[in-house]
Amino acid sequence: MAPNNKSHRRNKSGKKLIDRITPVGGTKQNRPPVQEGFKTVNGKLVSADDIGVLLRETSSKLDAKTKRKASKGKSHKNILAPSRSKGKPARSNPLVFHTNSDASDKLLVFYNLALGVNQDSLKTVLQKLSHARIAKVRVRDLPSGSATANVWLVRPTIEELERVKKLFDGALVDGRTIRVTTVSDTQIMSY
Repeated sequence: MAPNNKSHRRNKSGKKLIDRITPVGGTKQNRPPVQEGFKTVNGKLVSADDIGVLLRETSSKLDAKTKRKASKGKSHKNILAPSRSKGKPARSNPLVFHTNSDASDKLLVFYNLALGVNQDSLKTVLQKLSHARIAKVRVRDLPSGSATANVWLVRPTIEELERVKKLFDGALVDGRTIRVTTVSDTQIMSY
């Protein structure tokens, strides 16, 4: 077994392996010396070698640059158009009303369910979570890799359909975000 001393870790010139690595086709580039001392970032006095501070400073410069570009682009946009913040989905109008009071022919359709959903287990889960009485559930697997479910409520009312729809629309079920709509019984596809 070889002795474990520092002479085996260094070559004859006395440099470590990391010090001997140079870029292909060139020599070692000299790095500028690290500035020591203090710096002001956003009005605060901080250490000049603090990496987190340097990252925040760079980030704030980039944010300022993008804000300037955005303000230049706003002068050409329609002032009457509603503004939407980036990254947030557009929120729909919470006002819901119907002119037809008869809901006996209405049902809920659940889109983007996982393939192979069991109708009975889906019915049980929906009843427990919504506290609504469900007459029947029909699930259909689609060639697109998702499934849809038609859900009929027992003696449905418009208010009850909207309440259940609002409860489940946008929910995460088996790792998928589902969509729920209310349709007329005559609009559904046959099974």
